[in-house]
Amino acid sequence: MNNKIIDLFSGAGGLTTGFHLAGFEALCAIDANKKALATYQHNYPNTKVIHQDIREVNPSELRHNLGLEREQLQAIIGGPPCQGFSRNIPAEYRYIDDPQNQLYKSFLDFVKEFKPLYVIMENVPEILTAYKGLFKYQITNQLESLGYKVISSSLNAAKYGVPQTRSRAFFVASLERLIVLPNPTHNDDIKINSKNQESYYQTNLLKSNSSPIVTVKDAIGDLPELNAGQKYDEDRYPSDPQTSYQTLIRHNSSKITNHIARALSSIQMSRVKLLKEGQDARNLPPELAPKKHYSGAYGRLYWDQPAKTITRWVFHPGSGRFFHPTQNRTITIREAARLHSYPDTFHFLGTYTEMASQIGESVPPLLAKTIAECIL
Repeated sequence: MNNKIIDLFSGAGGLTTGFHLAGFEALCAIDANKKALATYQHNYPNTKVIHQDIREVNPSELRHNLGLEREQLQAIIGGPPCQGFSRNIPAEYRYIDDPQNQLYKSFLDFVKEFKPLYVIMENVPEILTAYKGLFKYQITNQLESLGYKVISSSLNAAKYGVPQTRSRAFFVASLERLIVLPNPTHNDDIKINSKNQESYYQTNLLKSNSSPIVTVKDAIGDLPELNAGQKYDEDRYPSDPQTSYQTLIRHNSSKITNHIARALSSIQMSRVKLLKEGQDARNLPPELAPKKHYSGAYGRLYWDQPAKTITRWVFHPGSGRFFHPTQNRTITIREAARLHSYPDTFHFLGTYTEMASQIGESVPPLLAKTIAECIL
């Protein structure tokens, strides 16, 4: 069982995908989201999936059903829901006794029962500081009481080869030794353009053994053009890969799936037609500008930067910088998946909004792979 894992709160399988890329195999995945589990099962047909609230699953029964002794499983991985910590949730809806905040306890119940060699828990960065560090202390203290050596930190996905500036917190625990989290593999300098105060990225090639940060163009520049509401149905790629990232993400894939552009309303189309690469709601004329909007709303992505965080609202241009850099549409499901570092072999199931949620609520697989490799 030296490469077997269990994925709790698995969603569509971002963590599992990263661990599979590193050579692990998922025995079991548990999640309450039926649509996300359908995508998971489609991509991992040999994994036992359990569609159930984790609080209703008996860890002891599951361990016996899987035929596992304690300390036989390599790792338990997972990301308990983070709505109670996330700064994307308005402060008035975040409170310490939120039942969502307590689901990490169910995660730790499985750790206590299985006693895997390693534990990887993922969450939003705020979990490390929320409520004066209470949750960080409780999670660390309970893992240590079970005999684990624990380290926790926040990692930015863009610094590990993901074309997206998404930060996630990880608790990594080991029965054997204190794990050293990996140094960044991709580097950049963030500077400010005084003209428009937008950040832009300039690759620093002098930093030690690092690769250039992966940009939006590196990730999706090879995908065929589409109009809003259009879907790509060809059984082939229209061109060869143009970057090392595209070569990596296309590995073992023979065609493009999920390249679906959502239809836009008339006012959304009027807005996107006026915007140039990198512009957003602040650049719209008064008659078209929304009265209230999020930072970056109705924004076009920059070709030469990583994307901002891809959220479950990636289908809605008013919720972030989700317009294509040059085409008059929001990014497609496949483009969002590419920016999240899902391989092209990974196929999503469900409606457009369900697939968007599956991507936005998951861990970028290449970031998960980085964590998986540090415990090998």
